[in-house]
Amino acid sequence: MNESSLLAFSISITGPIFMVVLVGLLLKRLGVIQPQFIQPASDLVFKVGLPVILFLSIYRADLENFSMALPLLIAIPMTLLLFVLSIPLGRLFIADKADCGVFIQGAFRGNLAVIGLAFCSNAYGEAGLAMAAVPIALLTVLYNLLAVVALNPIESGDGQSPLRRMAINTLKNPLLIGIVLGFMMKFSGLPLPTLLEDTGNYFARMTLPLALLCIGASMNLKALEHSGTSTLVASIIKLVIAPLLMTAIAIWLGVRGMELGILFFLVASPTAVASFIQVKAMGGNGEFAANIVVMSTLLGIVTVTGGLVALKALAFL
Repeated sequence: MNESSLLAFSISITGPIFMVVLVGLLLKRLGVIQPQFIQPASDLVFKVGLPVILFLSIYRADLENFSMALPLLIAIPMTLLLFVLSIPLGRLFIADKADCGVFIQGAFRGNLAVIGLAFCSNAYGEAGLAMAAVPIALLTVLYNLLAVVALNPIESGDGQSPLRRMAINTLKNPLLIGIVLGFMMKFSGLPLPTLLEDTGNYFARMTLPLALLCIGASMNLKALEHSGTSTLVASIIKLVIAPLLMTAIAIWLGVRGMELGILFFLVASPTAVASFIQVKAMGGNGEFAANIVVMSTLLGIVTVTGGLVALKALAFL
């Protein structure tokens, strides 16, 4: 492929995802999407739509030929390493321990279940969704655990210990419930009734576009006026350092093709909106958390597309 073809190929995968996010931002500004619509729509996505997608992906997956074990063995320890390295970086820019925790979470917690999953779907279709489901499940648990550690200096006011709160939130996470039910259905050997599968397909087709619209409609560009160096540094760690480090190690270990692409899409996804929600719920600096989400989402348009161009040009995908 020449340079223009490489760019066109990459934009064909990343462009529609970010365009829907920007359309969500535009529709909110035009008053088509009202503020009171965003929360119930987001709840529908998180509690119903995404669990259905992950359930169907696991149910349809060829688990006997699961090939994401090595990428996971790279992603999990590297996420832990980035978490540890983010601590001194956060303290370098931020004096307040609670805000330092917000910085650390923003630097490692990617939007796996929406933007990452959308990338995998756009690039590889049903096969990509099926292959991404297990990594999303394991990394989601890891992200929740590390978020509790990072945000520990913030007092939540609910009287629960951080580890207890993490355990309860993990067990109640609809995404993980959908994945567990998918595995149970898969290993049971029972066929999923056609009526239920067709109904699930309707939810699956609706979910990712609605989720991306909600992300866009939730963004507040004016808040970026008050963002500082720490917001930019957290975004760079999430969008550049993490995917560069993990994909480089994966390539060195021989990971190629769809497995490498899925790893890249998941680790290169912008900071998760859930990071803002958790900080806000615990009484932390919600504006700082929101700034990281917005900046990483906007910068991700360039970084994810650029990373995809580079991987394709070097024939690793």
